Amino acid sequence: AAVGLAGLGVAAPAFAEEELGLLNFGKVELGGGFAINLDIPETGIINIIVIVAGLFYLLGPILSESMATREKEIQTDIDDAIAKYIEASARLAEAEKNKQQADAVIKEIENSISKDQQDLKLAMETSMKV
Repeated sequence: AAVGLAGLGVAAPAFAEEELGLLNFGKVELGGGFAINLDIPETGIINIIVIVAGLFYLLGPILSESMATREKEIQTDIDDAIAKYIEASARLAEAEKNKQQADAVIKEIENSISKDQQDLKLAMETSMKV
């Protein structure tokens, strides 16, 4: 069959070894039919790097603006939380002060009741003696 193809002027396919080019470092066989391809142009690593760099270039300003906006929102939320904490602390201090005043009034009322009970008891004793 090869003689027939040669007579027609068609060359038979040649299965020659791959030549190592500028960025072609060959393949590293791992066994079991697996290999690491070190031919950089064939693997498309350059294309991936160009795409990733382009995405960073195009999306960088948008992401920066978005992150700056988000940072401002978070800072506003933190400032609001701090203001609410300060207000709550002031209210707590006022409530504790009011509780102390209420406790003092309660003690005064209890003392007054106790004195009135003693006065009533004394009055009843004196009225029984008479």
